[in-house]
Amino acid sequence: MNATSLGAAVASAGVAELLWRAPPGPPGAAGVVPLLLDGRPAVALPWAHVDAARVAGAAEEAALVLSDPRLTGSAWRPLMLSGRPTLIEDGDGALFREQLLDQELRKHPPSRALADSPMLRREHWWYLPRLVVVLEAARMSDLHRRAGPADAVLAVDDAGLHVRTVHVADWDAGPIALRNAPPDVRGPAVLIGQEMSVPDVEQWTVHTTVGHYADGRLTDARPSGSRELEPVPGLLARVRRQRALERACVSALRAAGHA
Repeated sequence: MNATSLGAAVASAGVAELLWRAPPGPPGAAGVVPLLLDGRPAVALPWAHVDAARVAGAAEEAALVLSDPRLTGSAWRPLMLSGRPTLIEDGDGALFREQLLDQELRKHPPSRALADSPMLRREHWWYLPRLVVVLEAARMSDLHRRAGPADAVLAVDDAGLHVRTVHVADWDAGPIALRNAPPDVRGPAVLIGQEMSVPDVEQWTVHTTVGHYADGRLTDARPSGSRELEPVPGLLARVRRQRALERACVSALRAAGHA
């Protein structure tokens, strides 16, 4: 796949997973909106996620996984893009506004309520500064597409990231058996899955399960929370969620000297 095809695949993907090495523990994982910065795969996290962004940006290796067919365009195909991550701390939001905002507004409908006009951008100024994680010289690998809630992305750290789309027969089993898992690696691992409302993405649940992977099984599994789609938020819940995001972003920006 050439750079043009890579760009088309990322541009056509609606959601993705960002995974990164975090030895000696399991890989880090986050649900993200996949973007392109000067032809390179990237994600742009609000400053509320500064801790995860800095750890991901300092990792030896990271991967952007495009295996979810929801909210995709015609050029989408299931791929993993892996490489060395670089973190750009866009403290004033100039980079995000000039090169990434239009992409995010197209792919992530909730962002439109905060940044879809000059007036909204002035009111929600704290939403525009971003932590941009870019994958340099990304390598491409094909993956299986996910088919439903029983499918997830597995990342195993065995002297490097080993990533597969896997099928989970029983999330509550111990150990958890995984179909299509890599046969010849072992080490600390994470399973990440996502549930979202389509097409508005008003509800978005990202869940992770960490443990130790070997021989097609995840042992000592520790889930992060519910795998169910979060309830439809009422007006008060929306207001509280936005205010919590604002407080977290402003606090992180001030701590970094940007506000």
